Amino acid sequence: MEFAGLAAGNDLGPLPPVGRTPSARALPGSPAGGVRRCAATAVDLAVAVAVVLLPLVGLDRALGGTALPDGDARTVWRAAAALWTAAFLLLYSPLCVSLRGATPGKRLMGLEVVVSGDGGRLGYGRALARHLANLVVNAVPVLCVANASAIALGPDSLGLHDKAVGSAVVHRRTAAA
Repeated sequence: MEFAGLAAGNDLGPLPPVGRTPSARALPGSPAGGVRRCAATAVDLAVAVAVVLLPLVGLDRALGGTALPDGDARTVWRAAAALWTAAFLLLYSPLCVSLRGATPGKRLMGLEVVVSGDGGRLGYGRALARHLANLVVNAVPVLCVANASAIALGPDSLGLHDKAVGSAVVHRRTAAA
C-alpha cells in the first residue's frame, strides 16, 4: 500500500468512540458527568450558606441585645460558629448520602452516590470518608485540577474522593423517594 492510502486512514477502519456517548449519559446507573455534578454542588453550596449563615446572623442579633461585654459576646459567637460549621460539615453530606443516597443538590440533578462495586448505598462512615476526602481534594489546587480532570476525562467519571472510598456518582435509577 502506498503512503497516500495510509495517510488517508483507509486501512484503519472505523475508530471506536472516545469517552461516553451522548445517548448513554442519562441512562439510569450510568456515570454522572461533570456538568450535572457541578450544578449539584452549586445547589448544595446555596443550601450550606443558608443553613450555616442564617442561624449565625440570628445569634449575632441576639447577642447584640445582651448584657455580655463585647469580648465575651464575640467569644460566644465564634465558638457557636465553629461548632455549627463543624456539625454541618460532618453531618450534611454524609447523612444525606448514607440515608437517601444523595444530597439535595444531587437529587435535584437526578444523581445518586453508590458503592462502585455493587451499586449499594454507602454507610455513614464511608460517606463521611468520601466527604472529608472531597474537602481535602478541593482545598489543594493540584488535587482539585486532577480531580476535575478525572471526572471530566475518565470513562467512569470517578473523582479522586470516589476512588479513595470505592464510590461512584451515577444517574438515579429510581424515582426520588
